[in-house]
Amino acid sequence: MQVLRFGIFFVAVLVSCHGYPEIDGEIDWERVSRPGMDDVVVYDSQEEAEAAGGGWFVTMNDTFDDNRLPEHWTTSPHGVRWESQSALHPEYANYWCPAMVSVKNGMVEILSEARENHVCPDGICPKAANFTSGIETRRIPQGASTQGEADELLFSQAFGYFETRVQVPAVPGIWSAFWLQSSHQRKVGNGGEDGTEIDIYESAFLKQYNRSENIGLTGHALLWDGYGANGKIEDFVSGVVGNLYEGFHTYGLKWTPTEYIFYVDGQPTWMTDAGGVSKVKEFLRLTCEIDAGDQWGPHGQRIGRFSYDKDEPPVFYIDYVKVWQHTDYLSSIRDDSEFAGEKDTATN
Repeated sequence: MQVLRFGIFFVAVLVSCHGYPEIDGEIDWERVSRPGMDDVVVYDSQEEAEAAGGGWFVTMNDTFDDNRLPEHWTTSPHGVRWESQSALHPEYANYWCPAMVSVKNGMVEILSEARENHVCPDGICPKAANFTSGIETRRIPQGASTQGEADELLFSQAFGYFETRVQVPAVPGIWSAFWLQSSHQRKVGNGGEDGTEIDIYESAFLKQYNRSENIGLTGHALLWDGYGANGKIEDFVSGVVGNLYEGFHTYGLKWTPTEYIFYVDGQPTWMTDAGGVSKVKEFLRLTCEIDAGDQWGPHGQRIGRFSYDKDEPPVFYIDYVKVWQHTDYLSSIRDDSEFAGEKDTATN
């Protein structure tokens, strides 16, 4: 397993070399190059890229400027996300409800709020609970299994460069995330090659901002072989210059057939091939999740009880989601059906 880390323990190196990692003493520009860098040529289509001899081409460019979700996006599965972990407080349960998602002013807005008289558009949610949601490029019929069998993939891709620009909720007891997931990630026995949950970022570090050094933290993670006893995880907490809870920031992933490279505000923060790099198409998710009573979040972070100014409930703002593919990666894509293995049915 190859794990090259450029996060919190190497912040000084990142700053001194303009954010690009040194490999054997020299900056490996080709390895960290990505769409958006000045010297990287991007084509409008696969045909144009191939006609030019190969290269990057656009597969998604969603800026939400027309104030609606494109057809390849839908809201996250409607219903309970996390049951309350307190018998005395059933209202701590966390529900994903489409009523919490809107598109306006050229952005997707995901509202998170504790409510006592929630009005659910389909009558699925209770009146009292914590409510939030997300958007994703996978649709599941209401009431169907959320473990892959019923997935309708509206947009999916293996390999490429994925980037979003967001403003994360800045209150205790909640985290947002940009992640990729395979419908068959729960299949056991092939490492991560038959599908890996790829958490490009998770914002569970509100309390960890170092104001004196102006260093903020975010988390990256890979999960494969399901979520039960066979499940495996490799995660990393990266430190970057700036407060990631103020204003908008970009989070990106360069996923090649041999490695994952994670980026925050254009700077590479972690490189790894943990689990064996996923070779199958995966769908996109941008979500919020709320503490359900134990006050713990991802990456072992104690995020606290969900609390906020009642006149200003937190909003997760998504400015854009953009995806590119590279012609060199296309021949390495494999189909889910090529991998054998039993499914781990533990939930997540």
